[in-house]
Amino acid sequence: MIAPIYQVSAEAIRLISEISEQIGILKALMPKTSKTESTHQELPFDPFLEDDLSRAQKKMVDELSTNGGYYRTDDQRVKLHMAMLFDWLNHTDEHPLISSCIFHYELTAIHPFLEGNERLGLYWQMLLLRRWQPILANLSIEQAVIDRHAEYCRVMAYFGEIAKTSHFIEFILGCLLDVLEQEVKNKVENKVKNKSREKVEDNTSKNALPEGDEVQLSKSEQRVVKLLVTDPRITIGALSRRLQLSEAGINKVLAALRKKEIIERVGANKNGSWKVNI
Repeated sequence: MIAPIYQVSAEAIRLISEISEQIGILKALMPKTSKTESTHQELPFDPFLEDDLSRAQKKMVDELSTNGGYYRTDDQRVKLHMAMLFDWLNHTDEHPLISSCIFHYELTAIHPFLEGNERLGLYWQMLLLRRWQPILANLSIEQAVIDRHAEYCRVMAYFGEIAKTSHFIEFILGCLLDVLEQEVKNKVENKVKNKSREKVEDNTSKNALPEGDEVQLSKSEQRVVKLLVTDPRITIGALSRRLQLSEAGINKVLAALRKKEIIERVGANKNGSWKVNI
């Protein structure tokens, strides 16, 4: 196996940690039925098979090209480079977040097809990530990359192959983190809105809201809810450090969330935990 040449920077490691945390929060926010369904969704292509890559490219450009599904023939090294890349992909022990970025970068650099390589690289990376974490099935980072296309061009033009690869990894992981954070934010907001509707419909509730009102969460409240979902036993001090807020500020946020019935304390203050009611 001949491995691609790359370096994993400290920034990439930080991004992997934050992405993993957001995936954990997203899993905790998903209904049990959705979790079960997401693990059984079949992928349209096997991301570890080279033949499937050709089939995917053909499907992607079929109406626009007569060469869909075939490697370009102007460089005899293309087949060899692609065979080596898939061999590495199937045997590497690298973290899936890194290996998927490397495959994406190398596919773009090899440029095996006459057209559609950049789009295919991004699509194939998401297939690899969905194989790793099925909960990512409904996410796409394509729009995030498009929104940051100028930065993408700067990354791809960066001098030095190792430096370029390192910057590419950071760029793609940054896009994925942005998409995940937005998805988690949307999930939290939707659950809060659904809870407020349930309170309106429950005429027997003592604290029922006037019809049409909705519970609104501030940015700080949303961030606290995300952390409580991930770790119900997290301490005030840990919340303060993670969110860079004073302990007094954290207590104020927790009090507001309890008043809105978004959270409640279970057990004693010292050994208890937080229950998130969304």
